[in-house]
Amino acid sequence: MLYAFRTPQAILIGSLLCLAATAAAAERAKPDLARDLQRLALAEQTWARALETGDVRLLESFVDEDTCTFIGPDGQLEDRTAYLEGYRQLDKLGVKVDKITMDQVEMRVLGDTAIVTGHVVARVLVQGNAIVEDVRFTRVYARRGAAWRMVAGQGTRITPPPSPANP
Repeated sequence: MLYAFRTPQAILIGSLLCLAATAAAAERAKPDLARDLQRLALAEQTWARALETGDVRLLESFVDEDTCTFIGPDGQLEDRTAYLEGYRQLDKLGVKVDKITMDQVEMRVLGDTAIVTGHVVARVLVQGNAIVEDVRFTRVYARRGAAWRMVAGQGTRITPPPSPANP
């Protein structure tokens, strides 16, 4: 009785059903670029909000727990602990981030890795004195389940161009 179902037509139909099931599974597993870009934009907004509110726990929520390296505008290399501790110390040092503005943000998703670059202007009060930090940044994210976690970052302070020499 078992051999009665192994006709060429039955084999063809079985093969087509397997192929259709495989194609459907591949489509479900296919990354959703729009969703990824939306989640990365949310991570960037979370970073800005965490700084503006001084909420280090919020910042911790998207900085990868296993590996994170950050190079600050001064060229100093920090691991996750040092990066977060720097933000914990702001209040004690009399530093208050007033406003973060980001523009020129570009996001690239490369499988389970994403690269975000852009420009940020931070209006900061340092012991009551207003300063403006003008920085270009790169952040690298890794997909962890359905979320994106920052695994590396780098900021470069933009210095004003030298004033032209007077003849």
